[in-house]
Amino acid sequence: MTTNDWTIVDRWWPQRASWSRTRYAGFLLGMFLLLGALPYGLINRFSAWRGANSFNFETTLDWNLPFLPWMVIPYYSYYLYFPLAAWVGAAPGIRHHGLLFFQRMIVAAWVAFAIFLIFPVEIELRTQAYGAEGVFGLLMDGLHEADAPYNAWPSIHVLLSILVVFFIRFIERQNQTWTAPKAVVAWTACALLVASTALIKQHYLFDGISGTALALVMWYLWIRPGLLS
Repeated sequence: MTTNDWTIVDRWWPQRASWSRTRYAGFLLGMFLLLGALPYGLINRFSAWRGANSFNFETTLDWNLPFLPWMVIPYYSYYLYFPLAAWVGAAPGIRHHGLLFFQRMIVAAWVAFAIFLIFPVEIELRTQAYGAEGVFGLLMDGLHEADAPYNAWPSIHVLLSILVVFFIRFIERQNQTWTAPKAVVAWTACALLVASTALIKQHYLFDGISGTALALVMWYLWIRPGLLS
């Protein structure tokens, strides 16, 4: 059974099976922040500094879609996915699944990072993202200050959020606790997040499509088979 892709984890943390659920979840989340979130930010800033632009798949529809400031809420919900996945993956009896998922999710992110570096794209849609007021305006301003308009396709928001929903569904099905109401809530929330990438003018439609395609390929051809082995 595949339980760990990185032998260094066994060497550095051999007693991790005895940790509390909170500590193990923190370990998984910390691994993602260090190897996933941090490289994303560095690449984003590097791309902004470089200022290069390659294959831009923008369409007329991208510009014709409305700017919906309230959709920034689903967009920000992305940051809740990883603590939730870490908590689910840290449950006793399935920690090998949690570790393997986080490792392979990080590698999926690295695939996207390689594309960002090879095919940098400046997202010019931000010129339409104006007029937001109140809380929505504050959230949009914070987003624009933290995230330069690069790292376009595949959308990392779309890629990783879909993978997290797939993982939680996998675990809940294994435990026979995945229900129709849970499925509706999970996939509706994920669909809103995916739609938000275009409707707050943070991404082109192609970014979401390519992010979805990469998520499906990575899940069905690599991550899910590893969890089942």
